[in-house]
Parts: sequence; structure tokens; C-alpha cells
Amino acid sequence: MTKILPSAEAEKLCREMITELDNNRLGNLLLSAGSGRMFGILVCTDGTVLKAFSGELLGSYLSDGFVPPVFDVKELTDVCKPYEAEVKRLTAHICEGNFSEKETELMRRERRALTRECWKKLKDIYRFHCFDGSVRTLNEVYPNAQAGTGDCCAPRLLSYCYSIGKKPASMAEFFYGNGTLEHKKFYTPCDERCKPVLPAITGLDIVYLDDYICVVNKPSGLLAIEGRGSDKQDCVASRLRNLISYCIKQPCVHRLDQSTSGLMVLGLTQKAHDALSADFENRKVHKEYVALVDGKVMGQSGTIDIPIRLDTEHRPVQIPDPVNGKRAVTEWERICICRYGNRDVTKLKLVPLTGRTHQLRVHCAQALFPICNDAIYGKATDRTSLCLTASRLCFTHPVTGKKMDFTIPES
Repeated sequence: MTKILPSAEAEKLCREMITELDNNRLGNLLLSAGSGRMFGILVCTDGTVLKAFSGELLGSYLSDGFVPPVFDVKELTDVCKPYEAEVKRLTAHICEGNFSEKETELMRRERRALTRECWKKLKDIYRFHCFDGSVRTLNEVYPNAQAGTGDCCAPRLLSYCYSIGKKPASMAEFFYGNGTLEHKKFYTPCDERCKPVLPAITGLDIVYLDDYICVVNKPSGLLAIEGRGSDKQDCVASRLRNLISYCIKQPCVHRLDQSTSGLMVLGLTQKAHDALSADFENRKVHKEYVALVDGKVMGQSGTIDIPIRLDTEHRPVQIPDPVNGKRAVTEWERICICRYGNRDVTKLKLVPLTGRTHQLRVHCAQALFPICNDAIYGKATDRTSLCLTASRLCFTHPVTGKKMDFTIPES
């Protein structure tokens, strides 16, 4: 997983912590076989420094100087206690080897079932304090989470930061000791247990971050930029400003419809923002989308060239207009025909060669079939679940000049 916050300030403090571990008893203990541990530091915008370790440290979830886990330790003990004796009994019998292969397998299944039942209950006591002031359980955030999700440094640090009313500024993590990871090496949050929960905590699914730009995977239903009215202030731009302390007031260089999900790039500095904006305006950015359209498309590929304009009497609806409309061109390619709900639909790759408002939605509805769940140009009534995803984004980095290419894996 990529880093989700600037790291330089926190890394400096982590190196000081590594030096301390090199010279104390805890560091020596962590160097014994299999005893290594991930450590992390988060610096808040007001200068508050928070420290965390993953899992347990020397057999305890709590340790002076470190933030607590995302659950109440006594509550965890109470949940686990009824299962521990039976799991230990079954484990002992399995290890003894005095039972038939069939009996042993039955005991393994019973042990797995008990473990799953216990973890299901634990997911309700794992509670994350989030960017918007809400508190959400692991079951709410990621019901299919594997055991240990939420025990890493990043979720602990961020959740605690928000729980005490602070804002994050910098975060870094490193591994210290003997274990499966490299001693004293810095790591970003893990894909297995951090990636599924961090977007809920921070409000953004960050795909890439450096000092100048941020690429996010916007969920359907979230505005890209603030709208008119107090109820339309929550958006990608406001969440990014809340997370990255030095982000400029308006980082957006392009937009996705509220109901469209997928990749967006934002400029964190004015220089980066202006360079990216110019590239978008000059059509130097390559974008691809994946859509489900409500019918069976028989052709393999094609180009849609239909001018469109705003229907001034029914904003924000766009309509075809060969006379007064602006030229709009979309290339499409059939990926497959599949099932969605109880009907056949077609998965398409769409490449807009122009950037008109609602271009893909209008073109699909006019030339092929409406995009599934399109409340404006199709049949759906839910405006927030459009089956359209910005799946690929290619551009030149505005500062380094490096070619950047991001893709969301197909679901």
C-alpha cells in the first residue's frame, strides 16, 4: 500500500526511537527469535506526537507511552474467555496424535468454527474513530476482515488521533527486531489489514501520494468538489484538505460525477495544480472508464461522435444537439457480456476523447444502452450507484516529469 500521509517529520522521530531501542532492554528483547514488532509514529498538526506498536508488545496490548488499541482490552478478554478453554482442549487433542484421521479433521473443523465465531464477535468491539467524528466498528467498515485487522500501527494511530480531537500531519512506520520483516526498515501500511479500513478512518482511499500530488479512488456518492449549500460541502477536496495539512484550498484539476467512482488526481501545491490543469485542458491526460450498460452490445468496438449541450430547462441534463452542441467523441470496446441482478448486461471500456459533462452517460444511452443505475439517462432511481468507474488515469507528473499510470483492478 502507498503512504497516506507525509512521512518526513515522523520518520525523523522514528529514527530517534530506533536509536533508543538500540540501547535499551526492550530493543534487546525484540531481537530474540520471532519477537520483532512494527512501530509507528504520528505527528499531529499541533505538534502532538503519538506512538504505537502492532498487535501486542511483550504479551500486552497496553504499554506506557504508546496509544491503546482500537478496542477495550477488558472487553476483548470477556469475549474471548468462553472460547479459549475449548480451543486449547481441541488443540491439545490434535497435537497428541491419538485420534483417527477422521476424528482429527473433525476437531480441526470445530476449532476453526469456534475461532470464526469468536472473531465475528470481536469485530463488533473493534471501534475506529473517524475523520468526521463518527465511531465505526470493524463489522461496519469491513465485515469480511481477517483476524488481526485493525491491530496495525496506522489504524491505531489515526483512530486515536481523531478520538482526541487532533488532525494528522505526518506518519511513518518501521520494523524492529527479529521476524519476517527487515530489521529497522520503514514500511507503508499493509495491504492485508490496513488498506481495507484506512479509507473509512481518513475519509479517502489514497492510491498515490507525494509532496506535490495525490491520486485517490473516489467512491460513488461522494462529490468531487463542494457544491452550493451547507449539505454539499463534504467532498474529495475538503477531505483531502482535512488530511494533508499543506494542501491548497482547491486541489481539484478535474472532476467525476457524484455517482461515478474511480481515479482522480489532485494537486497539493499551486504549481502542481496549474500544470495538471493545463495538461487536462490540452487533452494530454489519458482516461479510461469501465461501465456496465443495460443490454447486450453485439459489436466489438466503435466510436460515438454525438455533439451534446446542456438542457437549460432541466439542469444538469445534457442532450444531443447536432447544431448547437459541442463536439463529443467516445471510443468504446466490449469487454464481456455478464449478469447483473437478474438481467444480461455488457461490460465496456470507454475512452473519452473529449471532456463534456455527462458525455459517457449520454453517449451510451444514445448509441448503445444506458449505463446501469443511471437515474438521469436510464431507469434507476438511486443517483449514487451508477455503474461507471474511472478505471485508468495516465498523466505526466507536474514536477518530476515522470509518466504516471494508475489502474483500478476490475472487480
